[in-house]
Amino acid sequence: MRAAVVESVGRPPAPGEVDEPARDDGSALVAVTAAPLNPVEVRVAAGRHPRQAQPPYVPGLEGVGTVLESARVPAGTRVRFESAALPGFGAQGTLAERAAVPEESLVELPDAVGDEPAAALGVVGITALLALERAAPAGGERVLVLGATGAVGQMAVQLAKLMEAGRVVAAGRSAERLERARELGANEIVELGDRDLTEAFEQAAAGQLDIVIDPLWGEPAMAALRAIATEGQLVNVGQSAGTEVRLPLEVVRNRQGTIHAISSGWTALDVKAAAYRRLLAHAAEGRLTVDLEVVPLEDIAAAWERQDASPGRKLVISVGARA
Repeated sequence: MRAAVVESVGRPPAPGEVDEPARDDGSALVAVTAAPLNPVEVRVAAGRHPRQAQPPYVPGLEGVGTVLESARVPAGTRVRFESAALPGFGAQGTLAERAAVPEESLVELPDAVGDEPAAALGVVGITALLALERAAPAGGERVLVLGATGAVGQMAVQLAKLMEAGRVVAAGRSAERLERARELGANEIVELGDRDLTEAFEQAAAGQLDIVIDPLWGEPAMAALRAIATEGQLVNVGQSAGTEVRLPLEVVRNRQGTIHAISSGWTALDVKAAAYRRLLAHAAEGRLTVDLEVVPLEDIAAAWERQDASPGRKLVISVGARA
């Protein structure tokens, strides 16, 4: 069958032929129509992951398609799914015409949400939703979304508004993409750069921050922590701005603040499936949107390189024909 294949570490995948997947107990066989790219997949293939990948392998963390065989979902059902493990270390991924995936990851899709939007909504939406739910907003909070120019950040902006945040501030490095965050519901924007970010965050939020959603870490997160309100919370979901920091511990301790760290990759599949169903309900009613671009499987190498450079939208690979 046709698939994207990583043949060696340090090179992007290319279209190729691989063996059909083998379904075992606890897995379903699906015909894949669309599979989005995620940054961790690029890091693994590039050799920038703590573990060394073992090529050749099929990448892909998630996807959308049609059930061919399943113990609990009828054949022909359109579903969203995840791979059993991070591909590259023995597991095969979803960037193939067919994939064997865990039964508990299957979520039936409504007719109102197409294949590509449903695929794009997956990991980024689940990550943003779990981060906000960890902070448990009650309504009226001042929320800062760092990295709001990326897919997770743009999803977090929309979800914060849906959770009735009092004021949502979007922060990122691209002025153009920040304007998109404003269109998606941000009350104010902050362009990251060489200035006093703590003051900029407080001014934009009209006060100290109750919740910070943080895909960046590094200095932007430290500046946000210096602007945190009493009993404020920062929820970290990534580290694209670096890991070496000087934590403003005294400020956080004096304000009795909390730092959470979550990873959707280490979250149980049934928990993620339930979160995805909550996202679908919003998407089906037009309350959530994902900026995306569909790319054919033949162009996987170019799409891979664009993903590594942060494309500002979700790249979804069109894998197979619809049933």
